[in-house]
This record gives sequence, C-alpha cells and structure tokens, in this order.
Amino acid sequence: MNRAVYLGVLVFVVIAGCAKESKKEMTVAERLERGRYLVENVGMCADCHTPMNEMGEPVRENWLQGSPILFKPVFEVPNWADVALPIAGLPNISEENAVSVLETGVYGDNQRLRPPMPQFRLNHEDAVAVVAYLKSLRAE
Repeated sequence: MNRAVYLGVLVFVVIAGCAKESKKEMTVAERLERGRYLVENVGMCADCHTPMNEMGEPVRENWLQGSPILFKPVFEVPNWADVALPIAGLPNISEENAVSVLETGVYGDNQRLRPPMPQFRLNHEDAVAVVAYLKSLRAE
C-alpha cells in the first residue's frame, strides 16, 4: 500500500471514529445540563415564562412558572399571546408532545405556536434534553 493510500485510510478511520464517538448516548446528568443550557442560555425561556421583579430581573422563586408577557409588538400581530404559560414541570403537555412541538413548532391539530413564542426546529436530542430539564423542575 503506498503512503498516500495509507494516510487516506488512516484519516478516514480517525474521522469515522470521531463521528461514532459524538453519537454516544448522553447520561441523564449530561441531558439535564444540556437542557438547562438550551433553556437558560439559548432559548432564553425565562424572559417570557418567568415573572420579573421591579429591577427587571427574573424572580427565581417563580422560575418558568408562567407570566404575563411584558412587551407588545409595534404593529398588530394576529394571535399574539398576552401570557406565557408555565413550563416548569410541563404541567400542560405530555413529554412526547413537548418534544414534537420543539422539533416542529406545531402542536395539537396542526396549530402553530402563538407569537411571540419562537417556532422552534430543534433536533431530536436537543428537544429531549429541553423536555428532560423542564420536567425536572418544580411545577406549581
């Protein structure tokens, strides 16, 4: 085998090994941490789903327990939601449906999420992680 073919095979094996390694199943702790990161740092879910104090800071005691939406669109937006539902503990939706909503942005009978809720298109692993984290939180 010449050197170029050998190096090509070696590179392929290394890349294939890395791809296989990246697909390993997350532990429960890793899944919860990934979900927490996505909820708190990417989706910024608390901005709407947690009441704010007079300083504009989220009230940790009511973390993701639902809240009136404190901002309005400049122009009229059809079907605008005035209240963000509680999502801690996922009291209003099954885990399976929540994963589906996060993957498709659609719930129930082909209904889109109401603005200002983003129309998420998470991959399956991230949707499962978000649902696991939300389910782990105290529901009121």
